[in-house]
Amino acid sequence: MRRLKGEDNSFLAWESETQPQHTIKAVVMDPAQGHEPITFESVKATLPGLVDHIEPLQWQLHMPRVGFGRPWWRARSGLDMDYHVQRVTAAAPGGDRELAATIAALCRSVLDRNRPAWQMFYVDGLSDGRIALVLKIHHAVADGSASLRLLELIYSADPATRLPAPRRIPLPDERRPRARTWYRLVLRHQFAALTRFPGIVSRTVAVTKTIRRRQQAGLPGYAEAFTAPPAPFNEPLTADRRFAYHACDLAEIRAVAKAFDVTINDVFLAICSGALRAHLHDDRALPDEPLTAVVPVSMRPPGCEADWGNQVARWNIDFATHIADPVQRLNAIAGATRIARDVQAERDAWLQHDWMEYWPLFWVYSRVLPILGARVKRRPMFSLIASNMRGPQRRLHWDGAPVERLISSGPLVFPMGLNFTGWSYLDEMVISVLCCGDQLSDPGRITDAMAGVLDELSTRAGSLPVQAVEQRDRQPRTGVHVTP
Repeated sequence: MRRLKGEDNSFLAWESETQPQHTIKAVVMDPAQGHEPITFESVKATLPGLVDHIEPLQWQLHMPRVGFGRPWWRARSGLDMDYHVQRVTAAAPGGDRELAATIAALCRSVLDRNRPAWQMFYVDGLSDGRIALVLKIHHAVADGSASLRLLELIYSADPATRLPAPRRIPLPDERRPRARTWYRLVLRHQFAALTRFPGIVSRTVAVTKTIRRRQQAGLPGYAEAFTAPPAPFNEPLTADRRFAYHACDLAEIRAVAKAFDVTINDVFLAICSGALRAHLHDDRALPDEPLTAVVPVSMRPPGCEADWGNQVARWNIDFATHIADPVQRLNAIAGATRIARDVQAERDAWLQHDWMEYWPLFWVYSRVLPILGARVKRRPMFSLIASNMRGPQRRLHWDGAPVERLISSGPLVFPMGLNFTGWSYLDEMVISVLCCGDQLSDPGRITDAMAGVLDELSTRAGSLPVQAVEQRDRQPRTGVHVTP
């Protein structure tokens, strides 16, 4: 059994019928290109072999007795494949909008906590005979880096690799510990947390002093909470979800990043900001003040094999939606992320992560403060979520069939009823938009604007003098690099 970390447990605590906390990882492929034709029946028959070889697919929540203590994961075998593997047919004609609508429908319901925390959906009815495999997995199991590792275990970089067969002798289920053992473990963990608490408090005091020194020096920091004007997607969430996505040329994004001396993540954020600005402008709902974004960034060391669960920091940045010029908007966002890197470098980066181990206290910050603050300030704590992940760098395959496209989405967390998620795969970055359908009825209007935003940035990048770009490339670079 494995005790959930505080950050993993937060996704369980945030979850409700109107706020599911799963992520989506969808791949599109041609079923005829596999070693054998890929059908729903073949996928359902082969999933048990993958479950036997991929540990987190076996995990089921073991909730604490009488609400005392942290949940645990315990391994189970012999899963009910009628629940975990299901078939869905997309509406005709089976294009991007129809696949997006299918994914939106899958996002609406919470995962059953009495089973391992995932489902796989076989989606047929797509154009040109394509299918999609849509993995729905709880965020408590994996963040972006761990999800990348999970995808590379489910799908193979070698087209010759066949899917594993189930074990002849199933692994035994992990048993629930006896009450005496359970309470002894809980008390041990609670005592250890208590002994660490004074250190957490002293680290918090030190970070507070760092923040004040930066303010006294006149240096900018993270975007402040409750400063962004209310937007249509900052109302209380309902269970309805709408979803859309757009595929961008990754080479074009890289060229823009190089031309303006910014990061790929900056260009991703600028595309999202520009598209959202266009949508709000068309609806005559564009505020004069900038919206703000929570930007998750990985805390895992580069090259380190990802452990399961979550290790993520969060930047709070101005989203620059008030700036009309696309290059000025990109530069403003790049400036905000540079400030965020500087702020993270001088602070205790693990402090918020460690505070999550004290969930009753952190709950006041993460749930009570946004609600009370919004009522007092009449503004949301932050406007939206925008997350970008560097995806697989090699082509993936399912039993020989190449994965043609990878689509991903994270969840919504009130008051942020809008989530931008970008995942790169081979030569494209797919940017998805998830929103509450009772707040934004057609996120496709946002994704439709993304191509124009990137085209305008590319045009402006192409007009820069070549000598200026070459001279800038020769300048030394400094600072802390954090890759979302």
